[in-house]
Amino acid sequence: MKPTDLECYQQVAAVIGEAYADYELQLVIDCIDCNSPDFSNSLLVSAFNWGLSPQKWDFWDFVDEGKNPYEYGHVKPDLNVHKSETVDIESPVEQFNRLRAEKGTEAAYSLTFGAESSKERSDGSTASYYELPEGATELQHLISHRNMNAQIGEVFRSCYRYGLVSHSDMLRDAKKIKFYAQAEIERLEKLASIK
Repeated sequence: MKPTDLECYQQVAAVIGEAYADYELQLVIDCIDCNSPDFSNSLLVSAFNWGLSPQKWDFWDFVDEGKNPYEYGHVKPDLNVHKSETVDIESPVEQFNRLRAEKGTEAAYSLTFGAESSKERSDGSTASYYELPEGATELQHLISHRNMNAQIGEVFRSCYRYGLVSHSDMLRDAKKIKFYAQAEIERLEKLASIK
């Protein structure tokens, strides 16, 4: 099966372009973890389990909303990697498939397209609560690992993307941080008054 055979192909291509739609959807087709995909469904939301795809839920949510996920923090794969005649260089798809066989889908996606390969290792001088949990490849993993509630999760997200996205400038992000921090203060004060 090719990406262009999928009923949802045009929806994805309209948002990220045909070359990237080919690439990202091929990763989904090749993914053994996508939970019985229904590739015949014309709606992207029903075509496969977004959370089990290599790109994860928020990537496809952006696409479904007509927003290019590469403009919202997702790593844009380099599609210009070609094989040399003298040196065998893996394309991103080949690298992903090799790593998936060796380490699993999530690790393969992180190592191929995420910041894992450039991440600085701790030398032991930092406190353990600053270390990333095993398998964390995106912000949501950190939020879940620390069991953050909605308010703290929103503060964390807003701080992380502070001034980086076109739909939310620094002032809007700062106000969002203040709003959710105040909501958490009020929640904790209410709990303290009940005790």
